[in-house]
Amino acid sequence: MRKHFALGLGLAAIAVAGAAFAAIGPTGPGQIYTYYDDAGAVVGRSSIRCDGTPESWGKFTKNYDVGYYLCDPEP
Repeated sequence: MRKHFALGLGLAAIAVAGAAFAAIGPTGPGQIYTYYDDAGAVVGRSSIRCDGTPESWGKFTKNYDVGYYLCDPEP
């Protein structure tokens, strides 16, 4: 019984951590998060451009995809 409880608690912690990560969005230059509704339609986007400028619009959901800009290396 304790093993099942511990397993359930561990899975719940992983789910909470995953949801928190989605809420954070991009953390560094060149990252793009695109958010989708349950039907798969784009409902929002959050990104940090290569120059470090943050940009976002729309609604942020638990359904998202991560992409990257191709940033030139600094000289």
